[in-house]
Amino acid sequence: MKNSSYFMFMMMLLFSYMMIISSNNWLSMWMSLEINLISFMPLMYNNKNMYSSESMMIYFIIQAMSSILFMFSLINSNIIMYNNINMFYMLMMFSMMIKLGMPPFHWWSVLMMKKMKWWTMFMLLTMQKIMPIIILSFIMMKFMMLFIMMSAMMSAIGGINQTNILKIILYSSMNHTSWMLLSLFYENNLWIMYMIMYMLILIMFINIMNKNNIMFINQMNMNMNWNNKIMIMILFLSLGGLPPFIGFLPKWMILQTMMNLNMYLYMMIMLMSSLIILYFYLQIIMNMLVINYNLMKWNNKKMKSLSMLNLNMILNLMLPIMLMMNFI
Repeated sequence: MKNSSYFMFMMMLLFSYMMIISSNNWLSMWMSLEINLISFMPLMYNNKNMYSSESMMIYFIIQAMSSILFMFSLINSNIIMYNNINMFYMLMMFSMMIKLGMPPFHWWSVLMMKKMKWWTMFMLLTMQKIMPIIILSFIMMKFMMLFIMMSAMMSAIGGINQTNILKIILYSSMNHTSWMLLSLFYENNLWIMYMIMYMLILIMFINIMNKNNIMFINQMNMNMNWNNKIMIMILFLSLGGLPPFIGFLPKWMILQTMMNLNMYLYMMIMLMSSLIILYFYLQIIMNMLVINYNLMKWNNKKMKSLSMLNLNMILNLMLPIMLMMNFI
């Protein structure tokens, strides 16, 4: 914050949020989106990362394209709404989905993840999603429900075989955003509480990752002590929405509202996507429990490592015993 330019762009960013909250027409919302884009791009710059300028260019091109689509729908609103009002809302919805990076418009955000800092990623996955969600709250339509279900399943499947933690958090954020958009159909203010809880969990998670300089799953076994590992396990379970952790509370409220409205099919799809997300979180937790590296000093240009726990051996020993007990 000692940097005056950083402080100025941060104030502009906050001003854009206040502007869209107080806007009463589409044009002022579009202006707030453009102010937000101009103020966020300099915050993405990192002189220690040679790829930061590339990520800035990707972000600018995608956001500019979505803004052009949004502006095109506004300019031709009289013609489009005269023929079909749903087409007007669909164009605006597609532009906001591109800004959010929701599947199937999510490839630009996947390309950016390996070129970003942890705290810049936090702003991109949380604060930068507030404005498109506010605009989407005004244009809710039934077709959007199909879009949300597809996004939830695609984001869950996309994160299964990832080894980069940044990409895993990205796909998880897409799934959480699907829950937030789903809450717009039932209770308009529920997504605000969901976003606040998600931001609190993500702040604690990113703080540990940033301090230990961790980017990949295998680094979590080497660079962290057991206290940090236990904290990461709890945060993973909370991000996955496992009860009784706090990440389950907003999902529980949305599920309860869906049950009252007999939306059982949509509820099962969202639960299945959350279970897949929880699966690859549990996969990382099992990897942290099974393997624990004790890093020694360099000796004859070789590094020795010890495996403290091996749950696979325990399971291999327990399985025959359990089968024998069943036969008895």
